[in-house]
Formats: sequence, C-alpha cells, structure tokens
Amino acid sequence: MKIDKEKLIRTIDFWHASVNQSELFAREAMHRVDYSGREVVDIVGPRRSGKSSLLKLIIHRLGLEGDFLYINFEDPFFIENSDALIIEDLIKTYQGYFSGNELKYLFFDEIQEITNWEKAIRKLRDGTEYKIFITGSSSTLLSRELSSRITGRHTTVKMFPLDFREFLFFRKIEVHSLKDRTLKEHAIQKAFDEYLEFGGFPEVVISGNKELLKEYFYDFIQKDVVLRHNIRDKEALEKMAVFLVSGVGKPVSNASMQKAFSLSYESVEKYFGYLKEAFLVFEVRQFSFSLKKQSKALPKIYGVDTGMTREVSFAFSQDNGRILENAIFLYLVKLFDSVFYYRTKSNAEVDFLVRNKEKNETLVQVSWDISDERTYKREVRALMEAMDELNMKKSYIVTRSEEDIYETEGKTIQIIPAWKWMLRSGM
Repeated sequence: MKIDKEKLIRTIDFWHASVNQSELFAREAMHRVDYSGREVVDIVGPRRSGKSSLLKLIIHRLGLEGDFLYINFEDPFFIENSDALIIEDLIKTYQGYFSGNELKYLFFDEIQEITNWEKAIRKLRDGTEYKIFITGSSSTLLSRELSSRITGRHTTVKMFPLDFREFLFFRKIEVHSLKDRTLKEHAIQKAFDEYLEFGGFPEVVISGNKELLKEYFYDFIQKDVVLRHNIRDKEALEKMAVFLVSGVGKPVSNASMQKAFSLSYESVEKYFGYLKEAFLVFEVRQFSFSLKKQSKALPKIYGVDTGMTREVSFAFSQDNGRILENAIFLYLVKLFDSVFYYRTKSNAEVDFLVRNKEKNETLVQVSWDISDERTYKREVRALMEAMDELNMKKSYIVTRSEEDIYETEGKTIQIIPAWKWMLRSGM
C-alpha cells in the first residue's frame, strides 16, 4: 500500500509537538532508565499508567530538540498503516522534512500496534546508531518474551500506576526525610486513605474523577483483549474480568470460572491469559520448593489498581482489608523479581513471600486491624511457622495504623502501618 506522504508528515508533526504540550510530573521509573547504553529500552505496563509521559520526561531529561523522533502508534493513521515497514517510512520522512540535526533517538509509543514490529526494531538496533525507546501495554514485551523476539540485549522498565510516594508528589506532599514524615504525618495518613480509594492512575489522581476508572477498565478489555485477540464472546469476557477483579486476594480456579460463565476450559484459559497479558489482573502462585506442588496449588488474583477494583466491584465498598492487601501487592511487585504467597505445613497462610534471584527476602502479612487478640495471634502464628520452615529471621505485619515489634526465639516480626512501610527507602 502506498503511504500518503502528507498524512505521514502531519502525523509526525502532531506527535513531535505533543512532547511540549502537557504538564509532566516526575516518576520514579526515570531512575531505572538506561539513558546512554546501546540496548533497546522497553517500558511496559498497563495503558493509562504514564508510559507516554515517561517517554516525554526522558526527552526533556536528555535535552533533545531536533535529533529525535517520537510517535504514538495508537494514532488512527496507523490503523491502515500498521506494517513494520511504516517505521522505516517514518524515519525517512522525518529525516527528509523535519530534522535539522542528525537523528539520534527514536521513541516509539505502544509499539505492539505495529505488525512484526520486532523485526524493524532489531534491524534498527543492529544496523544503526540510534538509541531506541519503546513502550507497550502487553506483558509479552517483558524481558523473556522480548529477548526471544529481538534476539539481543535490552533493558526492561516496568511502569505501573502511581505508588504511594508518587501519589503524594502528585498531591504536592513532599516527603524526603524522617522530619518530613514526622511533621506531615496527619496529611500523609489522610492521603493514604485517598490513595486506597482513588488508586494510582495519574489522570484520576489529578482530576479526582473516579468515573474514569470504569472507562479504563472497559478500555483495557476492548483494546487490549477483544480487538487484539478477536474475541467473539465479549459479554462473557467482561463478566469474567469483573469476577477476577472482585476477588482480589482469593484463590481462583479455571474450573469455577468455566462453570460460572458457561465457557469451555480452553476459552477460560485463553481469556485469563489475555487479561493477565493486558496487566488488568496479576496471578500470585503459592511458593513451594516442589514445582509440581506449586503448579497444582490455586493462584490468588490481584488487580492493577485499588481505585479500579473499588469502582468495578460493589463488593469492595467496605472490604478495606483486601483493598490494603492489593495495594501491598502492587508495592511489592515493583520491587521484587518474584511475589508468592506461602502456606505452612499446618495450612496457615502468609499473604506474601518475596524473592530476588531465587533467594527468599522477606515474608509479609497484611491485616487492616490486629487489635482483636485472635487476629493478632493468627497472624503472628502464621509468620512464626513460615519463618521456621523457610529459615528466616524477620517478617512484617503491615496494618492500617498499628505499630509494634514482636520478638521471640531469635525472630522478629515488625508491625508497621502501610503508609510508613511504603515510604521507606528500602526493605
């Protein structure tokens, strides 16, 4: 198909101008970006989480002017121009009509909209000196899958909705020290309750419009699942997505969903995979040193955003404990390679076991309120058993507001408010 050169020029001009047209807020992910290496930088995460803004922040940080090309492939122009060859056409057109300087940087937003994009990126990386940044709203762009697609080195930056520290920054509450945390404690606690209510999608936080969250939810389903995978039974898919988001922190089986939505087992498996691929839900597996036992245990499900979970599911209007658990999961998944839950030999459950590079790091139990003695004893017993079985010395109970230290038998359980735990510089 012959490319309409005039439309291509207008498209390039529109997106190039957009780099300076919106107010940008700094994001933590900026510190994890490789600005100078030869590797392709792939930024992956759910749509609306700020990936486009991060690309623009990178452009500003590098001080770029006429030596970069920025394109968002969700532009309607690419509906009919989605072949990988369009990438070469973009570069040639930019060099011919726009660039006063040598083109050095390429920024491609929502790259998954281009068919066989990996071939074009691989060719550019191997045959040119461009520094390439790409974003995508599909988990298939994560490290292992991408490595096989572009057969070379790259660095992955995971981009999720705002964490709590970023939420505070967007609300103009800056916390840089223990002094800030201490003197602003009341404002921080109030903001934390709002964080659980609104979630972390940047536009929702800025506007205060929670109605956007339902739009986002169905946008995820329509654009990232229905259209991409040509789903015919959209109604069943939507019901299944609501079911999963409404059940955060609970085990789920494909068999139960097969029965509930009158779907084949194969359809349930596919739909579940597509929803995970779109970052709408996350699966947390039970940890076991036996891979066979680990694969047989039912996974627990968490949503991409606490605000979205509240808006989509009426069941969560008062279930603060599970909303808090979901918030803690989102905090952990950004920091650690692997997040599991753990079940002791006596069948006591610990909400999270986090690991880095195949090494156990810490155990985390989440409880909104442990003032009830039975709740306190249950949470402590589960952690003590797990620490014994995993040969660990320290663990956490993360609460809404309670704080304490429990020490016995050479082991320590730190009880800490979630807002305070999330504002520490590290574990």
